[in-house]
Amino acid sequence: MEVLVPFAVQPVGEQAVRTAIGLFGSDDRIQIIAVHVTSGENPSAEIAASEVESMGARQAASVEAEIHQVESGANSKSAVRDTIEEIVESRDIDLVVLGYEEKSIFEQLFETDTTERMLKTHNLPVLLVP
Repeated sequence: MEVLVPFAVQPVGEQAVRTAIGLFGSDDRIQIIAVHVTSGENPSAEIAASEVESMGARQAASVEAEIHQVESGANSKSAVRDTIEEIVESRDIDLVVLGYEEKSIFEQLFETDTTERMLKTHNLPVLLVP
């Protein structure tokens, strides 16, 4: 089983990774793939990916951290969502664990939600972590 955890260098992303490791890390049949999607060079992403793998090692969990770069620009949020979808399509992902933050009214009205896209497009279970 493969669990995908897209994360950002933010507390909500770190909490999603910690939750996935806590829930699934003790099962050696489960591979946790933590993915940070960034636009351009991001040294803090390298540090975060290293820390994610260290968290997994401390729990004897199978955790692989990856960094994917997208082009920066006005549609970078869309590019991040597209990259996450590409990862889901290219691997045998069974579950997506996402950090969740309450969205502003503007975001609710005008942005496509990653969670919605995962559920509609891929029919995958999604675990939201506050």
